Amino acid sequence: MTSKTPKFDAAISETLKSLIPHTRTCKWKGMHSYCENEFNIEEGDIKFLKMFSMPPPNFCPTCRRMRRFVHMNFSRLFKRECDAPSHKEKMISIFPEECPFPVYDYQYFIGDEFNAFSFGVKYEEDDNPIKILSSIRKKFPMPSFLNRDPSSINSEYSNGGRDLKNGYYVMACYHVEDAWYSSMIQKSRNVMDSLYIWDSEFIYECFSSDHLYKSSFIYFSSNCIDSIFLFDCRNCQNCFGCVNLRNNRYCVYNKQLSKEEYESFINSVFPLSKEALNSYEKKFWDLVKTLPANGPRNIATSNVSGVNITNSKNLYDVIDADNSENIRHADGALSHRDSMDFLFSGGNSSLLYMTTNIGSQSSRVKFSLSSKGCTDCEFIFNSKNLNNCFMCFGLQNKSYCVLNRQYTEEEYFKIIDDIKFKCLEEGIYGNGLGLEFSAQAYNFSLAQISFPLSDKEIVKLGGYVAKEPETNVGNIEVIKYKDLPKTIQEVSNDILNKAILCETSSRPFRITASELGFYRRMNLPLPDMHPLLRIEKRLRFVKDGKKYKAVCKKCDKDIETVFNPSENFLIYCDKCYQQEVS
Repeated sequence: MTSKTPKFDAAISETLKSLIPHTRTCKWKGMHSYCENEFNIEEGDIKFLKMFSMPPPNFCPTCRRMRRFVHMNFSRLFKRECDAPSHKEKMISIFPEECPFPVYDYQYFIGDEFNAFSFGVKYEEDDNPIKILSSIRKKFPMPSFLNRDPSSINSEYSNGGRDLKNGYYVMACYHVEDAWYSSMIQKSRNVMDSLYIWDSEFIYECFSSDHLYKSSFIYFSSNCIDSIFLFDCRNCQNCFGCVNLRNNRYCVYNKQLSKEEYESFINSVFPLSKEALNSYEKKFWDLVKTLPANGPRNIATSNVSGVNITNSKNLYDVIDADNSENIRHADGALSHRDSMDFLFSGGNSSLLYMTTNIGSQSSRVKFSLSSKGCTDCEFIFNSKNLNNCFMCFGLQNKSYCVLNRQYTEEEYFKIIDDIKFKCLEEGIYGNGLGLEFSAQAYNFSLAQISFPLSDKEIVKLGGYVAKEPETNVGNIEVIKYKDLPKTIQEVSNDILNKAILCETSSRPFRITASELGFYRRMNLPLPDMHPLLRIEKRLRFVKDGKKYKAVCKKCDKDIETVFNPSENFLIYCDKCYQQEVS
């Protein structure tokens, strides 16, 4: 079969022909504390590099993660001006005022009035491809949100997701109704302050759990009802402060009670004050750390290296995956296969390399951001349904485009052959997208959660820093938490006209009418922490992109774990945990 990019194919074949396992020096060596400095290119990496026709990477796996994570923000929304022509109205956006690129209202961005081809640039043979790409990136607008479902209702303060109703400050929620300050929620209703939840209703402060009902402070649990403070429990009902239970009812701190004893205990708990809640919570976490914890949290896997993996095989250095196969150095894989170095991809996609948020049956996509339904593309941004496009922004349903200009098939392959060959010769093909291409402020991105940097370090690496979004308090009375009524039963509707001073950040925040109704329904005290800090606290509990080395406390096997060993969990390997907790 005749090559469509003969110059590049000949050059990369020569590079890969002699490629053997070796050690490389990361280009960010010595620039921050997370860099691995020296890293190995292994046989498994070489197999993928040959499959993708790619030279070996110039950055270590950790730095490559940082360069992907900087493009995602799950913790902040901003009120800012729209930069579209004749549009100066205020809008809600995931991008702050400091964003170095223009930001357009999402509906305008996807509408007929906006012409993405108007930003097109004709490529000349003596051009520097990366400089041209960077130049367009600085001029081309970002949509105010990565995705916004037009069928969603009353959910202006939301980003991503689908079929959302009454969502406030929520991210990536699918088929969800009545949710506040939550992310990654699916098929659920009445969810507050939660992360990674499926098929649940009336839940508060829950993490990585499914099929919950009327429960609060639940972690890594399934099919639990009317419970408070559970860690890794299954099929439990009317339980309080329990760890590693299976098919139990009427338990308190892992002690079996009668129905009458349990009801007497619960009656002593409520009405619940924040002070009492903190005391119960401390006792709960003390118990958690005395009992075995499943460190890797891998279920139904074969030949995997990584953590939090289910129903998958042949994964190496992967964090958070389900129903996936043959992947290396990646995070957030859902029904995915044959890819390397990506963050967040689902929808039966495959053959991705160095991408962030690419999905919906995409295939053979490299160095790209926030696009769906794309095949045989490189360096594409915020696009849909593209085929054979290169260095393009904001296009939909197009083929054979370069730098937002349309070409014939023959012209297209001649241009990209020249660009890829030139970049390969200069040693920059394969670097992917650096911090300078990110529309997100590093300090509010997922990268800052898992790999926090100082403002000076962020700027040195090519990123930017933004200030906190303005408070929505307005000119109303601000009260200290200690001056609030102790229980939710004592809180009147007057709280809706006041702001609470966060005890951690000294930043005031308000309670909305729908939130107050939720706290009353759940019989829970009002929070004492600003909602943005609550969001960050959850994101830091088990950080995306982070896994730790540990030793199984039972069999002394070296393992990887989602839990930081410095936090004193009693970490077991998968096998020992399953033997201990049946």
